[in-house]
Amino acid sequence: MSEDSSSDRSAVGGGVGMTRDEALAFLATQGAGVLSLTGDPPCSLPMSFAVDQSTDRVVVQVLSGPDSAKTEFLADGVGASLVAFERSTPDDWVSAVARGELVAVERTPERVAAFADHAKSVGMEVFDSDPRDLDGTWYELRPESVTGRCGPDWDEGNTFGETR
Repeated sequence: MSEDSSSDRSAVGGGVGMTRDEALAFLATQGAGVLSLTGDPPCSLPMSFAVDQSTDRVVVQVLSGPDSAKTEFLADGVGASLVAFERSTPDDWVSAVARGELVAVERTPERVAAFADHAKSVGMEVFDSDPRDLDGTWYELRPESVTGRCGPDWDEGNTFGETR
């Protein structure tokens, strides 16, 4: 990490705190993470996502088959947290968490474009259903807080799988 990029970050017990903008920028580069939903019991799901940088909202397209348990947990207005991270060495790591409300939204060309450009989708063979039988529902995570931390050797230019 360069001297200039760390000047506005605060050292926090073994890591360095990131600004909201830095944490959102990191999330925007990831495209995949873990979406955790409040509930009894809570539910955590691996999820492809995109950050709509014009609104700072996270766009999620949830695909589910007829017997999917996901639909029991997904609801308009449910509390949610999205976590993305990468780690190369004990001192070269980064993580970001966006917390807020998950809101069901309409499929729009803007959301589809953001998702297509930034989400890291999985192959359709992971589903136990024919792709034509999957329901696609769109959600936005509207972050009330976005936090991030990074190790002392992490640099914004590092992206897992591309420069390591």
